[in-house]
Formats: sequence, C-alpha cells, structure tokens
Amino acid sequence: MISVIMSTYHEPLEYVEKSVDSILCQTYGDFEFIISVDDPENRKLIDFLKNKADGDSRIKIIVNEKNIGLPKTLNNAIAVAKGDYIARMDADDISLPDRFECQLKLIEEKNLDLVGCNIIDIDGKDNVLNPKGTDFPTTDRAIKEFIRNDSAVPHPSWFGRKEIFEENKYNDYKACQDYDLLTRIAMKGYKLGNVKEPKLKYRISEKSISSEKKIYQKTVACFVRENYRNKKIKDLKDFKVFVRSDEGKRKVNELINYYRMSAKLKKYRKESKLKFFRAGVRTFFVSPEGRRVIGRIIIEKLIRLRYGE
Repeated sequence: MISVIMSTYHEPLEYVEKSVDSILCQTYGDFEFIISVDDPENRKLIDFLKNKADGDSRIKIIVNEKNIGLPKTLNNAIAVAKGDYIARMDADDISLPDRFECQLKLIEEKNLDLVGCNIIDIDGKDNVLNPKGTDFPTTDRAIKEFIRNDSAVPHPSWFGRKEIFEENKYNDYKACQDYDLLTRIAMKGYKLGNVKEPKLKYRISEKSISSEKKIYQKTVACFVRENYRNKKIKDLKDFKVFVRSDEGKRKVNELINYYRMSAKLKKYRKESKLKFFRAGVRTFFVSPEGRRVIGRIIIEKLIRLRYGE
C-alpha cells in the first residue's frame, strides 16, 4: 500500500480540489491519503476536506493544533503512515492518472529506494508553460552527480520506501528542506531515480518571492551543496553557526550583490542588447555567484553527455 502525504495551508480551494481529485483518480488505487491542515483556523478548507473524506474512506484528515510549518507537518504524517511506500503531493499540483503506477513499477523493477518524475509547469489557470516538460536525469549515478549543484528529484513527485522517510526526517529549514533531505539520502547510499516522462503538473506560484526569502533559500542551498560535496551530514544547528560565521556572511553578501546584478540583467534584456551584454560580462567578472551559476549550467550539460541523459 502507498501512503500519500499532503500538507495544506492557504492554497486556493480550487487548487486543492484539483490536487485531491488527481490522487483519487489514480490508476493504482491501493493507497491511503493523509492530508494535513497546517492552519486550524481555515474552516472552509477543513470542511471541504472532511466532506471529501466522508465520500472516500482512503482519505485521512489531520488538523494541526497550530501552524508548525511544512517539515514538521510532513514528519508527523509519515509517523502515522501505514503504507510500504510514501508518496508526496503538494496541495496546488496535479498528478497525472498513472503517476503512482509508473513510479511503483520503476522503483520495484530497478530496485530503487526513492524516485520522482519529470514535471510539466502550469500557471494559475492550468495553462501549460513547458509542453515538453522538464528534463531531470533518470539514473542513480547521474542524479547523484547533478545534486552536487542542485536538487534533481522534484520534491512534489517523491515516491519512496517508507523506511527511508522514517530513518531520515525533514530538517526544520524554512526552505530547501527537500534538497537537504535528498543529499542526506544520497550520502547514505540509497538508490535514486526519476520516471523519464512527466507525470505531474507543477503549479508555478504567481506571488513574487521576497528578496529576503530568496537570499535565505539560496544560502541554505549553498550550505547543503557544500555539505554534500564534502560528504558531511549536518543539521539546522550547524546552519545557524554557518550563517554567523565569516564564510556565511560573505556568502550572503555575494548573493545580495548577485541578485542586484540579476535584476539589472532582466531589465536590460528588455531594453537593449548592448546593455544586456555589458551587464552580463560585468556580472561574470565581478560576481562570484554569477560565475557559479554559469559553471553549474556547464557542469550539468557535461554530466548529461557523460551519462547519456
């Protein structure tokens, strides 16, 4: 049996309904659907979900006593899960009907531990933004090379053996919890994979992320990336020490400067090719983070060539 875990908070009700229905309509039907509500005051959402549960015994509703955040909510759902496998689902995404069927087949045939799938991006009105879908690597070796730079198994599509999630909890970061967990799983030797075909529609948020949150996200990602490259498993306490260190402060400043330059690049791209080119050259030579971004793009292309991805 599969235990599907979903955390809800303030997503529009129409998104939640489409997300829930996409799970209930899976071609593989042996699952329990654990939906956690991380806002006990959201009565409209709670009533909607309870009504859904009344019509389908596979749905289990958990209402948190207070807002505790995504990592703790997911850990709590995993603790009560009864399935042999855990499948992630976000409250505003849409799983294609054969997602579980394809992921279960892959994980069993290849004897893998955690798999994802490629995804199709959609906007708030369900319009497809990338018809061909993403192109994440599919083999264990290629994925483990890719995550030296960034996550390569889309978190909303995770499907893995339950014991992995029981032995490796989500750390309580405010961002990049999935990248952190993925690197820890990889360092412990678990085998990873992705279904090559897109099996999930990922909704792109129309809300702009604040620069402060973006800097935090990228700082966590940098911390996690370096730990993985150095084969070190660290946690939130270690991250707080890192942020207060000279190295951490330097990284934050580099990111702030890079995003200032990046904003100018976006502006010049619309205004003038010459300004865009000059700003791009300046970003490369002046910004260490800018050079890293370009370096990661080149490295990913080389990995694809090496592993035939």
